[in-house]
Amino acid sequence: MPNEPADTADPAVLARREALGRRLKELRGRADLSQAQLAEAAGLNRVFYVGVEGGRRNVSVDKVFALADALGVDVGELFRDLGAP
Repeated sequence: MPNEPADTADPAVLARREALGRRLKELRGRADLSQAQLAEAAGLNRVFYVGVEGGRRNVSVDKVFALADALGVDVGELFRDLGAP
């Protein structure tokens, strides 16, 4: 499913992307960062990051680690309490 448009992905996959996006938004708020600031700190394109946070873009493992580092959290914190779709 890499590079698959979100609107054709499996509903369970979409639910997981949306949950991760909500978690990123929560952690970004705690860190008092804008989307642009977090994207820059993680070395990501702002538009791409906005899509990740909105649950519309798939993100690689490398980018997940970069986001965790930029947020100053352990990578596991990004997935804590997301639950099953």
